[in-house]
Amino acid sequence: MRNTVLGGILAAVLVGGLFLASQTFKKPAVGAMDASGDPNQIAKALRDDFIGQQKIGDWLLVCGPVHELPKAPGSGSGNSAGTAPKEAPPPEHWHIPRCRVVYSIHSASGPSQEKVRITFREFGFKRVLALFLRFPPDDVTTGDAVALDLDKTEWQVPIRTCARVACLSIQSIKFADVPVVTGAKSMTLKYTPSGTQEKVTMPVPTTGLAAALGAMRRIDT
Repeated sequence: MRNTVLGGILAAVLVGGLFLASQTFKKPAVGAMDASGDPNQIAKALRDDFIGQQKIGDWLLVCGPVHELPKAPGSGSGNSAGTAPKEAPPPEHWHIPRCRVVYSIHSASGPSQEKVRITFREFGFKRVLALFLRFPPDDVTTGDAVALDLDKTEWQVPIRTCARVACLSIQSIKFADVPVVTGAKSMTLKYTPSGTQEKVTMPVPTTGLAAALGAMRRIDT
């Protein structure tokens, strides 16, 4: 599962963006449907230009507007010296991935208090799937161990960084490991809060996850 290079890039470059982008999308959903229906049918019915949020099973698909990748100053197919550019340009019509799939776990003592936010989204020209776990900063600290069990597979996703508003785990997922996520029948999050040192085990529903990820991938293509 671990992709060290990409994981490091995500941690160093995208943390600030995630804290902003992982907030629940506030604009009204376009073409939102009743979430009580079959997740596969709900996902299939979403248009490729969908903007908004749609409940798919127990998960929430959130899509913003399309943003093209900004071009660097002086970018082009070559330069005045006639040499080739150092980096290959993005694929034609490539745009910044604009969708994410989210599940939030709230405190039993206060339903409005979010304990953990689980986010899947794609990054890069190759659309690599990445997992983000967002915790309150008073629950965990940098370096704390966090584990995500997918059926009989356990992934270690340690806390990478903490800021005033949240602590974050980030992990890229190899293409070969994506079926472990989409095919999971059970998911369990395990961690030990720094304050209590009492191990926490949280079951996470998987109903609709595969359908939501499929819709995200289709819309972001």
